[in-house]
Amino acid sequence: MRKLLLEGRVNLARRLLGRPYGVEGRVERGAERGAVLGFPTANLHPHNRVIPRNGVYVTGTLIDGQWHRSVTNVGVRPTFTADTEPSVETFVINWAGDLYGDVVRVRFLHRLRDERKFASLEELKAQIGQDVKRAESYFERGGSRHTLSLV
Repeated sequence: MRKLLLEGRVNLARRLLGRPYGVEGRVERGAERGAVLGFPTANLHPHNRVIPRNGVYVTGTLIDGQWHRSVTNVGVRPTFTADTEPSVETFVINWAGDLYGDVVRVRFLHRLRDERKFASLEELKAQIGQDVKRAESYFERGGSRHTLSLV
């Protein structure tokens, strides 16, 4: 299972586990770049030892006992800096609130793409917008099946 996750193969890992793989962690304050771009993220410090391969994923995020559709980036944020430790940053679709200090769970449903460096903030913002649209499409195609598979 560990090998599949390190390869980013979360779909196959989900089938073998019988549920989506998830990480849990406390939300920490970041540089708030996501909010500036119009996509505020919850920056998790995961308790898990295994984090999926760097990239962008369709995810579900558990907040106050309720699952929400989300998009998660796992990686080193190459557009801004070359961190050595991967971060887990989650944008919860159609949700607003303060999660600082809260512990949330993120489940990985589908890999969208590799993480990459962008030439400008405008290019990054456009790509995040496309990622969110693809995530929404993923949930719409799967209907309640994907929502129910989160729990």
